[in-house]
Amino acid sequence: MTVSPPRRGLLRRLGAHLAPVAAVTALSAALSVPAIASADEPFSLEFDGAAGTFPSALQHETGAGGWGNNEVQNYTADRLNSRLDGNGNLLIEARRAATGGWTSARLTTKDSFEFTYGTISARISLPQGRGLHPAFWLLGSDIDSVGYPAAGEVDIAETINTSDWVHVGVHGPTALGTATGSLDISLTDLLPGLPLPGPLAGRWERGHDLTGVDPGDFHVYAVTKTSSQIRFTIDGNAVYMINRSSLTGDERWVFDKPMYALLNVAVGGIWPGPPSSTTPSPSTMTVDWLRYTP
Repeated sequence: MTVSPPRRGLLRRLGAHLAPVAAVTALSAALSVPAIASADEPFSLEFDGAAGTFPSALQHETGAGGWGNNEVQNYTADRLNSRLDGNGNLLIEARRAATGGWTSARLTTKDSFEFTYGTISARISLPQGRGLHPAFWLLGSDIDSVGYPAAGEVDIAETINTSDWVHVGVHGPTALGTATGSLDISLTDLLPGLPLPGPLAGRWERGHDLTGVDPGDFHVYAVTKTSSQIRFTIDGNAVYMINRSSLTGDERWVFDKPMYALLNVAVGGIWPGPPSSTTPSPSTMTVDWLRYTP
């Protein structure tokens, strides 16, 4: 089913570049990497380390303010929201605060790893519950200088609420400031009466929801970037592809440049709607590993 695409997770990403947020914080931890790892060599985070520690190869983006999408969580660098579990996993947890609000974590490789071409993958179990919006995605490393959508975005895996599907997608700029493209989306988990915001001016998008997937199970989500296409796989099975040659009109391909990875659990917002009293706390994204191969 094709409809005018809701803003899904995109506006939540804009928040870091539309409004001031706290500075990115890197915590001490069990892993050590160069300032920016070379994309010419394989890169791997296996998340081995003592329980309660945090890998220095990841950085926090912190703050509240809705992140451009009316989200309700406050992203923190607190170990309650992000840490190793001591069993080879990274945990990202959204938690209901005593005041009734929510805290969570948004992690990036912006200061440690970026790549232009190759395959990045992660083995992840995504949390489910009303108002949740977990995601594994990429953003152009030049976001601070060119802004959004000129930086480009690749959604490797995201879902909302208690869906039985996982969304993949690509977003880029248009030269003339128009809004084009479409997302093949599922609407079954939108709250009744929830408005669908229109496309963002100056942005094109392509995307697909893979149905019949239990996001709560562990799956290997991967994307391969080349100069001519972006390919998505889940558990080694091809699920979606966008070719550079398929762009039309003033749609611009901006993916021949470095991008970095992000992992986060958003709460509330335009796409999933608000959390409820039944939303689990904590709601945990569990990441077994994150890997890159040229």
